[in-house]
Amino acid sequence: MMNMKLVSLFFLLLTTAACKKSVSNSNLQAETFLNVSYGSNSLQKMDVYLPAKRNADTKVVVFIHGGSFIGGDKSDYTALVEELYKKNFAVLNINYRLVDGSGLETNPITHKKSSILIQDQVIDVSAAVDFVISKVEDWQVSNSKIAVVGHSAGATLALLYSYGDKNTGKVKAVANLAGALDQTFTDLPNYNLLPPPILEFGYRYTGFEVSPTNEQYYKAISPLYVANAGKKINTLTIFPENNVVGAFPKQNRATFDAFTNRLNQLGISNKFVQIPGADHSFTTAGSVQLMFIELLTFLGSSY
Repeated sequence: MMNMKLVSLFFLLLTTAACKKSVSNSNLQAETFLNVSYGSNSLQKMDVYLPAKRNADTKVVVFIHGGSFIGGDKSDYTALVEELYKKNFAVLNINYRLVDGSGLETNPITHKKSSILIQDQVIDVSAAVDFVISKVEDWQVSNSKIAVVGHSAGATLALLYSYGDKNTGKVKAVANLAGALDQTFTDLPNYNLLPPPILEFGYRYTGFEVSPTNEQYYKAISPLYVANAGKKINTLTIFPENNVVGAFPKQNRATFDAFTNRLNQLGISNKFVQIPGADHSFTTAGSVQLMFIELLTFLGSSY
C-alpha cells in the first residue's frame, strides 16, 4: 500500500509535468461522484472524477488499486488519482472483488479455495471499462481515448485485461506500476520449498495447486505469458529499483526485462522506466514525483 501522506507531500512539490490537453469550448464544471456502482457486488464501485471544460476528446483513465489481490482499496490512491484529474483527465478509481485472504496468517496455513479468483477480478475490470463506455455521453468524455493504470496487483489486472479477449479495442494504453508479471512458480529450483503462504496464495489466485501439471493456470494470470501480438496495446512499465514484495519471487529486474523483451518480440509499443532507489510503493524520497512525471508523459502521448 502506498504511503499517501508522503504521496500528497510530493504532489504539492510537483509543479512541472507534461500533459497533452484537449481543446474544449465546453462550459462544463468539474464533477466528482463517489462510490458509483458498476455491478451488483458491494465492491464493484468506482469514484468518478470529471474535469471542467471536458468534451468528447477528454482522455479517460481507469485506475486499479493494489493489495496482493486480497486487499487494498481505491481510497489508498485518492491523492494520486486526484492529481491525474487536475491534469485534465477523467479518472475512474475502481474497487473490485477480492480473493479470499482469510487464514493466510494462521499456523498452520488454512488451505481453502477462494470464491473469487484473479480471473474474476479481470472480469470486474472489464465490467468497469464497459460501464465507463456506457456513460461517456452523460459524462461528456471520449469513448475511444481510454487507458488503464494500476499499481502492484492492480497493474497485473490492468495488463491481463488489456492483452485479453475482453479488450476488443476498448482500451488503447496501459500503465504498469510495479505489477507482478510472472506468477509461475514451478520453473524455480525447489519451488515446493517456497514459504507456505506463497504456495497458498497461488491456490487462492487460481483454484489449482502449484504443480507442473497446473502451470497453464499460472501462466494465465501472468502478463509475461498473456501478452500477444493480437493486442498491441501501448504499454508503460515502471520498475522501482528496490522492488521487494514480501517473499514473492520474480519481482526483480530480470523478470521485468524478460517482460520488456517479450513485448519487443511481439511488436508491442512499450517503454520501460526504472525509478532509482524506489521501493515497491514508491515511498522513498522523490520516487513518487519521478513516477508521476513518467506516467503523465505516457498518458499525454500514448493514446
